[in-house]
This record gives sequence, structure tokens and C-alpha cells, in this order.
Amino acid sequence: MNKHPLRLIQKKISLLDISLLLAVVGLYFTSFYSYLLFHALAEIFRISVAMAIFMLVWNVRRSLDNTYLMFISVAYVFVGGLEILHALASQGTGAFALNEPNLAAQLWIAARYLEAASLLFAPMLLGRTLKIRSVIAGYAAAMSLILTVLLFWRVFPVCIVNGVVPTPFMIVSESLIGLFFMGSIVLLVKKRDRFDPQVVRALGASIVFSILSELSIALYVGGRGFPFLLGHSLKIIAYYFIYKAIVETGLAKPLAVLYRNLKASEEAVAKLNAELDVRVKERTEDLRKANKFLRLEINDRRRVEEELRNSEEKYRVVADNTYDWEWWRDSRGNFIYSSPACKRITDYEADEYVADPDLLLRIIHPDDRPHFISHQNSVEAARTSGEIEFRIVRPDGSVRWMAHACQPVVNADGDIFGRRGSNRDITERKTAEESLRESEIQLRHLSSQILTAQETERRRISRELHDDLGGALAVLKLRTSFIEKNLRPGQGDLREECRQILEHIDQVIDNVARLSRDLSPSILEDLGLVPAFRRLVDNFAKVHKINVVSDLVDVGASFSKDSQIMLYRIFQEALTNIGKHARAGNVSVRVRIENGKLHFSVEDDGRGFDRDDAEMKKASEKGLGLATMIERARMLGGTLDIWSEAGKGTRIVLVIPVGEGKGA
Repeated sequence: MNKHPLRLIQKKISLLDISLLLAVVGLYFTSFYSYLLFHALAEIFRISVAMAIFMLVWNVRRSLDNTYLMFISVAYVFVGGLEILHALASQGTGAFALNEPNLAAQLWIAARYLEAASLLFAPMLLGRTLKIRSVIAGYAAAMSLILTVLLFWRVFPVCIVNGVVPTPFMIVSESLIGLFFMGSIVLLVKKRDRFDPQVVRALGASIVFSILSELSIALYVGGRGFPFLLGHSLKIIAYYFIYKAIVETGLAKPLAVLYRNLKASEEAVAKLNAELDVRVKERTEDLRKANKFLRLEINDRRRVEEELRNSEEKYRVVADNTYDWEWWRDSRGNFIYSSPACKRITDYEADEYVADPDLLLRIIHPDDRPHFISHQNSVEAARTSGEIEFRIVRPDGSVRWMAHACQPVVNADGDIFGRRGSNRDITERKTAEESLRESEIQLRHLSSQILTAQETERRRISRELHDDLGGALAVLKLRTSFIEKNLRPGQGDLREECRQILEHIDQVIDNVARLSRDLSPSILEDLGLVPAFRRLVDNFAKVHKINVVSDLVDVGASFSKDSQIMLYRIFQEALTNIGKHARAGNVSVRVRIENGKLHFSVEDDGRGFDRDDAEMKKASEKGLGLATMIERARMLGGTLDIWSEAGKGTRIVLVIPVGEGKGA
């Protein structure tokens, strides 16, 4: 009868305990014969344990679910590699061309750093998936770096001088390594629920002996005294306990579990065999029913899939042949679809946008890119649609204008899983708009120049009427009066004719004076804007026999001379239009300042007109009166609002910021 395999292993481990004690005692006594022999045997033991741990775990790795022990086994095989190099350097074999006592100490420190760091990091891997091949590759890289630093670059700090005296770096390193070991014990205790208690004790004992070993070697002050021998002996014990921990979990426990599970599996198989026939019959009937239902389900799904394919084909035909660039992006910004029109518009293929989601942002003109990003953030945050215009730069450097519109793609549950976008090339429209804008600027500039020239010409004609024609009429009147006074008593007919001529000359002088005032009102310069308004109202009421009600506030000081002239012309044109076309009986004129703005209104009760009909007339039929008024208002920085309705009169309202008027 075979014995339980776990008991055999336990017996072997007990023998190992006894053997270890005897081996350590015997090894110590070899130091009295030869230190090199003692050191070689100690190194061989540690190297053998490191290699045995790795081989054991590597062969049972598929049944071992403890990432801590798997990681440690890989770490110790590379620590063992450094131990081999340390042993070769310590024995003076001549394998290295460097200072071998110092190199041996450097290799010892490097091995201890690697061992302590591995034990400190290993508890953090518990519960995580471990790729053991990646761990091996990482340690191989670390090993290569250590050897490069030691043997080729030679920048590793010196550990021993004069062959026996340790440097401060070595003493501090031994203490620091001890702290690493203490930290690994703390982390191991926190994770102890992941291990068998015997394994925790063995791991803890190994780390404690490692700490004692480092403390002993830290007391090393030269030569090969007792602290140095004790440190190596304690290190042997530490390796033994790490071996024991690996064997406990890597071999003994799995075999025990496997033995118990085998018995349970045999019983379960017997029970399942008894129930198998009944279950097979029941399952066969269930499968027959499920197969029938499945055939119906497959037929329905085929029909739905066919309808879906037809729908997708229709959509793709429409989308692929649309003139605009259509696209669909998922919630992460990746292009799911881009229509072929993108090639015509941007000179990039649709596949390029699918392969590179950031391509869209890169082709946007740098000046418009922040505006587009802001648009994206706002519509995505609000889960809404939006529109924007921006420029793109094609590969050849040409710039195109895009009219962009987008909206979220929402499923039946209201979840957003993408965004649809449409981009239209509006470069021609933008070019036309820019040309129109430039033409408008030029036209307004020309209009301003024309109005300025008009006012200059008015003043010139007014001055000529007043000075030249007025003076000539005055002379003519004087000479006619002289003729009348010097007529003989029998020339009564000529005297009467002279009186009529004088009356006619007076009328002509009055008309010339009125024309001169209308062309360039001197009262505007002499007395100001409001007196000029009042004179204009009085003359208008007198000439056209219309009742005028005025409410005028003095605002002349608020405007420059040029602005006062433009205001006067607007007022004059408004009254002239009423006199010519309105057939009004009453006119109301108001001038007031509210909230820093001039409000000027003229309202009549005349026949009015239809604004729509007026707008439909040709430019040649509209006349320049209203257009000139609107242009003057614009030059003043204000607005002119005209309301009129057939049979209900007309109202003109001018609003101008007072501050704008001063600078006009």
C-alpha cells in the first residue's frame, strides 16, 4: 500500500531541518581550516537553493495561484546569478580583470539590493495577474544593467578599499537593505490571509535571518572576523527558510489538495453516472423544443437582418452621393463613417479620417481651432445640436470655408452614443460676402464724401446767391428806384412799370434769401441747432399752410458743427417730403434726450404709403430722399426708423447716441 505523499514530504523536510543545523555547524568549523573553503561552500548552498526554488516553481506554476511565490522564485534565480559572480570574484580565480575584493563586495551589495527590493515589492502583486515571462524579461534587463554598471561603465560606488576596509557606502547600504527587509515583513503580515500560516512563518523567518545577516556584515570592520562569518551563516539559514516556504506552498499543499479532490471527484462521478440517463432524456426533449424555437427565431432574425441591410444600403447610397460632407463619430470622437464628399472638400480620403480621428482638428485653420473646440465642448455638455462656421486648410495650402451643423445620436433609452455632422463648402458665398462687404465699405465711404462735397457745394452756392446775386439784385433795385424818381410828371405809365419791377425785385430777393438759407442756414452757425429747427418749422408752416406742433429741447451743445448740419438736413428732408407728398393737415415735431440718446421724431396725419410697395420699387423710382436720411443717420452712429401705412400717416424716428454725435 502506497503511503500518503504529504507524509513523505513532511519527513523529508524534518530531515532537512536537522541536516541544515549540522551543515551550518560543520561549515563554520571549515572556516578554521580555510576561509575560502567556508565562503565557497556557503555560496554554493545559496546558489543551489536559488536555482532549486526557481526550478520547483517553474514546473508547478500552472497549479500555483500565489503570485507572491512565483515572483520570488524568479527573483531568487537572478539573485543566485549575482551570487555566482560574487563567489568567482571572492575566490580570486582571475576571472575578472578588476580589483576582485572590491568587485566581490559590489556584487554582494547588488545581490542584496535586488533580493530586498524583490521581497519588498512581492506583497503588492497578491491578487493580480502575473505574466511570469514578462517578469523574467524584466529581471534579465535589471541584471544586464547591474553588470554593465559594474564591469563596463565602472560607476558603481566603491565598497572596500585596501582589500579589507569597508567604505561608508557599504555600511550604509547594509543598513538600508536591512530596512528594506523590515518593510517586506510589514507588508507580508498585512497580506498574511493570502498564505498558509506555516508559509508565513517560514517567509518571516527567512526575512528575519536576512536582517540579522545584514546587521552582522554591517559590523564588519576589516579582515574576516566572526561578524563576517556569522553574517554568511545566517544568510544560509535565511535561504533555507525561503526554500522551505516555497516547498510548503509549491509542492506539499498542492499535492494534499489534489489527493482530497481526487476522492471527492470519484464520488461525484459515480453519482453523476447514476443521474446521467435521466438528464440525457430530459435534455434531449428540451433540445428538441429549443431547436424548433430556434428555427423560428432564425427565420425572424434573417428577415430583420434583410430589412436592416436594405435600410443600410439605402442610407449609404444617399450618404455616399450627397454633395455635403456627412460624418458620424462615436462618443470617443472616432469616425464611424465619413462620406466620400470629404475628398472633394478637404482633399483627404474618407479612410484617412477613420484611421486618424484627430485629422479633422488638424486641418481646421489655427485661428478657428479654439472656436471649434469650444463649440464641441458646449454642444456635448448640453447634449444638443449646434452650428458653426470655420475655415480648413487643404494639403495644397488653400483655405476653404465650412458651414458645420451637428446633432447627438441618441438611442431608444436616451443614451448618446455618437454625433452626426454635416459640413458644406461655403467658400464661394463667403468670398461673395467679403466682396460685398468691401463694396459696401467703399460705397459708404463714397457716400460720405458725396454728402460732404454736397454740403460744401451748398455753402458755395448759398454764398454766391447771397453775395453775388443778392448784391446784383440790390443794385438793380437801387437803379430802378433812381429811374422812378427821375421820371417826368407826364411819364406815369413808366412810373407804374417801375413800381411793379421793384415789387418783383423784392420777391426775387426774398426767394434768393430763402434759397440761400435753405442751402446753408446762417442761423445754424449764428444761433445754434434748435433756433434753426424753429425757423425751419415756422417757414414750413407758413409756406405749406400746415399746423405744426413742436416740442424742441436745446441739444445743440451736445453735437459738433458737422453733426448739427447732418441733423438739420435730416429734419429739413423730413419736412420737405411731408410738404411734397403727405397732404397732411397736422405735423408733430419732437426733440428730446433720454438715457444719453437724442430722440428726434416727425409725425404727420397725411396719406402715408405702403412700405412693402416702396421697397419693391426700382432704385431709379425710389428717389434719394429717404436713402440720404438713412445714410446721414448712419454717419451719426444712429438709427432711422420709418413707419407708415396708407391712409394713416407717417412717423420718422431718429435715435442717436449723444457721445457719437459729438465725435461725428
